Amino acid sequence: MRNVALAEKAEAVRLSTTVPTTLSFDMPIDARAAVLSDGTRVEILDRGERSLTLRALEPLREPVTLRVPLSAASAQAAPLFQLSTPGDVVDAQVRVFREASAPELLRARLAELEARCAAYEAALADQRARCAARGPADWVLSGQVEEQGVMVVVLHEPLLGRAADAQVRVRAAAYFQARDWMVFKARVGNDTGKPWRPARAWLEDVATGKRVTARALRFAAEAPSKNGVGRVAVEFGWEETFGNSAEYRLVVEAASGGAPLVIPGVALQDGTPVGK
Repeated sequence: MRNVALAEKAEAVRLSTTVPTTLSFDMPIDARAAVLSDGTRVEILDRGERSLTLRALEPLREPVTLRVPLSAASAQAAPLFQLSTPGDVVDAQVRVFREASAPELLRARLAELEARCAAYEAALADQRARCAARGPADWVLSGQVEEQGVMVVVLHEPLLGRAADAQVRVRAAAYFQARDWMVFKARVGNDTGKPWRPARAWLEDVATGKRVTARALRFAAEAPSKNGVGRVAVEFGWEETFGNSAEYRLVVEAASGGAPLVIPGVALQDGTPVGK
Protein backbone atom coordinates (compact mmCIF):
# COMPACT_ATOMS: atom_id res chain seq x y z
CA MET A 1 0.00 0.00 0.00
CA ARG A 2 1.26 3.45 -0.92
CA ASN A 3 0.28 6.80 0.58
CA VAL A 4 0.51 9.94 -1.57
CA ALA A 5 -0.55 13.57 -1.36
CA LEU A 6 -2.07 15.51 -4.24
CA ALA A 7 0.47 17.60 -6.14
CA GLU A 8 0.63 19.68 -9.30
CA LYS A 9 2.45 16.95 -11.20
CA ALA A 10 0.87 13.64 -12.13
CA GLU A 11 1.34 10.89 -9.55
CA ALA A 12 2.81 7.65 -10.94
CA VAL A 13 0.70 4.53 -10.33
CA ARG A 14 1.88 1.04 -11.28
CA LEU A 15 -0.78 -1.28 -12.67
CA SER A 16 -0.97 -4.95 -13.60
CA THR A 17 -3.03 -6.96 -16.07
CA THR A 18 -3.95 -9.45 -13.32
CA VAL A 19 -4.06 -7.56 -9.99
CA PRO A 20 -6.58 -4.68 -9.68
CA THR A 21 -5.38 -1.33 -8.31
CA THR A 22 -7.62 0.70 -6.00
CA LEU A 23 -7.20 4.45 -5.54
CA SER A 24 -8.76 5.52 -2.21
CA PHE A 25 -9.28 9.25 -1.59
CA ASP A 26 -9.74 11.05 1.73
CA MET A 27 -12.28 13.35 0.01
CA PRO A 28 -15.36 12.83 -2.17
CA ILE A 29 -14.64 12.51 -5.90
CA ASP A 30 -16.77 12.74 -9.03
CA ALA A 31 -16.06 9.14 -9.99
CA ARG A 32 -18.43 9.15 -12.97
CA ALA A 33 -16.45 12.00 -14.53
CA ALA A 34 -13.09 10.22 -14.14
CA VAL A 35 -11.56 9.82 -17.59
CA LEU A 36 -8.67 7.87 -19.12
CA SER A 37 -6.53 9.18 -21.96
CA ASP A 38 -6.81 5.71 -23.54
CA GLY A 39 -9.71 3.54 -22.42
CA THR A 40 -8.70 0.70 -24.73
CA ARG A 41 -5.66 -0.22 -22.64
CA VAL A 42 -6.91 0.44 -19.10
CA GLU A 43 -10.37 -0.19 -17.68
CA ILE A 44 -12.13 1.24 -14.63
CA LEU A 45 -13.61 -1.74 -12.79
CA ASP A 46 -15.42 0.15 -10.05
CA ARG A 47 -16.36 3.75 -9.30
CA GLY A 48 -17.09 4.64 -5.68
CA GLU A 49 -17.82 7.82 -3.79
CA ARG A 50 -14.19 7.99 -2.66
CA SER A 51 -12.47 5.30 -4.70
CA LEU A 52 -11.64 3.98 -8.17
CA THR A 53 -10.51 0.47 -9.06
CA LEU A 54 -8.43 0.00 -12.23
CA ARG A 55 -6.78 -2.76 -14.22
CA ALA A 56 -4.52 -2.71 -17.26
CA LEU A 57 -5.91 -4.62 -20.26
CA GLU A 58 -2.44 -5.07 -21.74
CA PRO A 59 1.18 -4.13 -20.94
CA LEU A 60 1.51 -0.36 -21.35
CA ARG A 61 4.38 0.63 -23.60
CA GLU A 62 3.40 4.27 -23.11
CA PRO A 63 1.84 5.69 -19.91
CA VAL A 64 -1.92 6.28 -19.76
CA THR A 65 -3.19 9.38 -17.94
CA LEU A 66 -6.12 9.23 -15.51
CA ARG A 67 -7.98 12.44 -14.58
CA VAL A 68 -10.13 12.31 -11.44
CA PRO A 69 -12.35 15.37 -10.79
CA LEU A 70 -13.09 16.06 -7.15
CA SER A 71 -16.59 16.69 -5.87
CA ALA A 72 -18.44 19.77 -7.09
CA ALA A 73 -17.88 21.45 -3.72
CA SER A 74 -14.10 21.35 -4.14
CA ALA A 75 -12.25 24.23 -5.75
CA GLN A 76 -9.13 22.11 -6.19
CA ALA A 77 -8.10 21.12 -9.72
CA ALA A 78 -8.72 17.53 -10.82
CA PRO A 79 -5.64 15.47 -9.93
CA LEU A 80 -3.82 13.50 -12.62
CA PHE A 81 -2.33 10.04 -12.37
CA GLN A 82 0.20 8.51 -14.78
CA LEU A 83 -0.48 4.80 -15.20
CA SER A 84 2.19 2.28 -16.22
CA THR A 85 2.88 -1.48 -16.03
CA PRO A 86 6.53 -1.97 -14.97
CA GLY A 87 5.93 -5.71 -14.54
CA ASP A 88 8.03 -6.29 -11.42
CA VAL A 89 5.81 -4.35 -9.00
CA VAL A 90 2.16 -3.32 -8.74
CA ASP A 91 0.36 -0.80 -6.52
CA ALA A 92 -2.57 -2.86 -5.23
CA GLN A 93 -3.78 0.07 -3.12
CA VAL A 94 -2.92 3.76 -3.24
CA ARG A 95 -4.32 6.09 -0.59
CA VAL A 96 -4.60 9.66 -1.87
CA PHE A 97 -4.70 12.60 0.57
CA ARG A 98 -5.74 16.16 -0.20
CA GLU A 99 -3.02 17.73 1.96
CA ALA A 100 0.57 16.62 2.55
CA SER A 101 0.08 17.60 6.20
CA ALA A 102 -2.99 15.39 6.70
CA PRO A 103 -2.60 13.68 10.11
CA GLU A 104 -3.43 10.22 8.74
CA LEU A 105 -0.87 10.62 5.95
CA LEU A 106 1.79 11.76 8.42
CA ARG A 107 1.03 8.78 10.66
CA ALA A 108 1.24 6.40 7.69
CA ARG A 109 4.57 7.85 6.57
CA LEU A 110 5.90 7.66 10.13
CA ALA A 111 4.91 3.99 10.27
CA GLU A 112 6.71 3.41 6.95
CA LEU A 113 9.86 5.08 8.29
CA GLU A 114 9.71 3.05 11.51
CA ALA A 115 9.36 -0.19 9.52
CA ARG A 116 12.26 0.81 7.29
CA CYS A 117 14.44 1.67 10.30
CA ALA A 118 13.59 -1.68 11.89
CA ALA A 119 14.61 -3.46 8.69
CA TYR A 120 17.88 -1.50 8.56
CA GLU A 121 18.59 -2.28 12.22
CA ALA A 122 18.00 -6.00 11.59
CA ALA A 123 20.29 -5.92 8.55
CA LEU A 124 22.94 -4.05 10.56
CA ALA A 125 22.73 -6.58 13.38
CA ASP A 126 23.11 -9.38 10.83
CA GLN A 127 26.17 -7.72 9.31
CA ARG A 128 27.71 -7.20 12.74
CA ALA A 129 27.22 -10.89 13.49
CA ARG A 130 28.84 -11.78 10.18
CA CYS A 131 31.80 -9.49 10.85
CA ALA A 132 32.27 -11.02 14.30
CA ALA A 133 32.20 -14.56 12.90
CA ARG A 134 35.88 -15.45 12.55
CA GLY A 135 35.77 -19.24 12.73
CA PRO A 136 33.57 -22.29 12.09
CA ALA A 137 31.90 -22.09 15.53
CA ASP A 138 30.96 -18.45 14.92
CA TRP A 139 29.66 -19.30 11.44
CA VAL A 140 27.30 -21.87 12.95
CA LEU A 141 26.13 -19.60 15.78
CA SER A 142 25.51 -16.68 13.41
CA GLY A 143 23.44 -18.89 11.11
CA GLN A 144 25.77 -18.55 8.14
CA VAL A 145 26.26 -22.33 8.08
CA GLU A 146 23.34 -24.58 9.02
CA GLU A 147 22.44 -28.26 8.97
CA GLN A 148 22.32 -28.53 5.19
CA GLY A 149 25.94 -27.35 5.05
CA VAL A 150 27.62 -25.73 2.07
CA MET A 151 27.40 -26.94 -1.52
CA VAL A 152 30.55 -26.56 -3.62
CA VAL A 153 30.43 -26.39 -7.42
CA VAL A 154 33.70 -26.39 -9.36
CA LEU A 155 33.60 -24.60 -12.72
CA HIS A 156 35.58 -26.39 -15.41
CA GLU A 157 36.73 -25.43 -18.88
CA PRO A 158 35.26 -24.02 -21.08
CA LEU A 159 33.39 -22.19 -18.31
CA LEU A 160 36.45 -20.31 -17.09
CA GLY A 161 36.56 -16.76 -18.35
CA ARG A 162 39.15 -14.28 -19.43
CA ALA A 163 39.37 -10.61 -20.22
CA ALA A 164 39.48 -9.57 -23.87
CA ASP A 165 43.18 -9.00 -23.35
CA ALA A 166 43.61 -12.79 -22.73
CA GLN A 167 46.60 -12.02 -20.51
CA VAL A 168 44.32 -11.69 -17.49
CA ARG A 169 42.52 -15.00 -17.06
CA VAL A 170 40.80 -17.26 -14.57
CA ARG A 171 42.93 -20.31 -13.82
CA ALA A 172 40.44 -22.01 -11.49
CA ALA A 173 37.01 -21.15 -10.14
CA ALA A 174 34.28 -22.54 -7.90
CA TYR A 175 31.35 -21.29 -5.90
CA PHE A 176 30.17 -22.12 -2.39
CA GLN A 177 26.44 -21.98 -1.65
CA ALA A 178 24.67 -22.08 1.72
CA ARG A 179 21.06 -21.34 2.63
CA ASP A 180 21.44 -17.54 2.71
CA TRP A 181 24.62 -16.78 0.78
CA MET A 182 26.91 -17.80 -2.04
CA VAL A 183 30.57 -16.96 -2.66
CA PHE A 184 32.55 -17.29 -5.87
CA LYS A 185 36.27 -18.00 -5.54
CA ALA A 186 38.63 -17.59 -8.50
CA ARG A 187 42.37 -17.82 -9.03
CA VAL A 188 43.29 -15.09 -11.48
CA GLY A 189 46.50 -15.00 -13.49
CA ASN A 190 47.91 -11.69 -14.69
CA ASP A 191 50.51 -11.71 -17.46
CA THR A 192 50.09 -8.10 -18.57
CA GLY A 193 53.05 -6.69 -16.70
CA LYS A 194 50.68 -4.08 -15.23
CA PRO A 195 48.95 -4.06 -11.84
CA TRP A 196 45.49 -5.67 -11.77
CA ARG A 197 43.06 -5.33 -8.87
CA PRO A 198 39.30 -6.03 -8.80
CA ALA A 199 37.08 -3.00 -8.18
CA ARG A 200 33.50 -4.28 -8.46
CA ALA A 201 31.61 -7.38 -9.54
CA TRP A 202 28.11 -8.51 -10.46
CA LEU A 203 26.11 -11.48 -11.72
CA GLU A 204 24.30 -10.89 -15.00
CA ASP A 205 21.25 -12.89 -16.07
CA VAL A 206 22.04 -14.18 -19.57
CA ALA A 207 18.39 -14.14 -20.68
CA THR A 208 17.28 -10.75 -19.30
CA GLY A 209 20.54 -8.84 -18.82
CA LYS A 210 19.50 -7.98 -15.24
CA ARG A 211 22.46 -7.33 -12.94
CA VAL A 212 22.86 -8.36 -9.31
CA THR A 213 25.63 -6.33 -7.67
CA ALA A 214 27.94 -8.24 -5.32
CA ARG A 215 27.49 -7.34 -1.68
CA ALA A 216 31.18 -8.01 -0.96
CA LEU A 217 34.35 -8.28 -3.04
CA ARG A 218 37.58 -9.50 -1.47
CA PHE A 219 41.02 -10.39 -2.75
CA ALA A 220 43.97 -12.06 -1.09
CA ALA A 221 47.13 -10.12 -0.25
CA GLU A 222 48.83 -11.75 -3.20
CA ALA A 223 46.09 -10.58 -5.57
CA PRO A 224 47.68 -10.37 -8.99
CA SER A 225 49.80 -7.31 -9.38
CA LYS A 226 52.44 -7.65 -12.10
CA ASN A 227 52.79 -11.12 -13.60
CA GLY A 228 51.27 -12.91 -10.63
CA VAL A 229 48.43 -15.10 -9.44
CA GLY A 230 45.87 -14.00 -6.88
CA ARG A 231 42.62 -15.15 -5.31
CA VAL A 232 39.37 -13.22 -5.64
CA ALA A 233 36.18 -13.88 -3.64
CA VAL A 234 32.79 -12.43 -4.64
CA GLU A 235 29.84 -12.67 -2.22
CA PHE A 236 26.09 -12.54 -2.89
CA GLY A 237 23.01 -13.23 -0.81
CA TRP A 238 20.80 -16.20 -1.73
CA GLU A 239 17.04 -16.67 -1.58
CA GLU A 240 15.63 -20.16 -2.04
CA THR A 241 12.87 -20.23 -4.67
CA PHE A 242 12.30 -23.83 -5.65
CA GLY A 243 11.68 -24.41 -9.34
CA ASN A 244 13.42 -21.19 -10.32
CA SER A 245 16.52 -21.56 -12.49
CA ALA A 246 18.59 -19.22 -14.65
CA GLU A 247 21.99 -18.96 -16.29
CA TYR A 248 24.31 -16.16 -15.21
CA ARG A 249 27.75 -14.85 -15.99
CA LEU A 250 30.00 -13.46 -13.28
CA VAL A 251 31.64 -10.18 -14.27
CA VAL A 252 34.62 -8.73 -12.37
CA GLU A 253 35.71 -5.22 -13.30
CA ALA A 254 39.29 -4.07 -12.76
CA ALA A 255 40.15 -0.88 -10.89
CA SER A 256 42.25 0.24 -13.85
CA GLY A 257 39.30 -0.11 -16.24
CA GLY A 258 39.52 -1.92 -19.53
CA ALA A 259 37.80 -5.17 -20.42
CA PRO A 260 36.24 -6.96 -17.42
CA LEU A 261 36.93 -10.54 -16.45
CA VAL A 262 33.93 -12.75 -17.29
CA ILE A 263 33.07 -16.24 -16.04
CA PRO A 264 30.15 -17.54 -18.15
CA GLY A 265 27.90 -20.56 -17.76
CA VAL A 266 26.95 -20.16 -14.08
CA ALA A 267 23.72 -22.19 -13.90
CA LEU A 268 21.83 -21.54 -10.64
CA GLN A 269 18.79 -23.58 -9.61
CA ASP A 270 16.09 -23.37 -6.93
CA GLY A 271 17.05 -19.88 -5.89
CA THR A 272 17.90 -16.30 -6.77
CA PRO A 273 21.13 -14.39 -6.03
CA VAL A 274 20.68 -11.21 -3.98
CA GLY A 275 22.87 -8.12 -4.21
CA LYS A 276 23.50 -5.28 -1.83
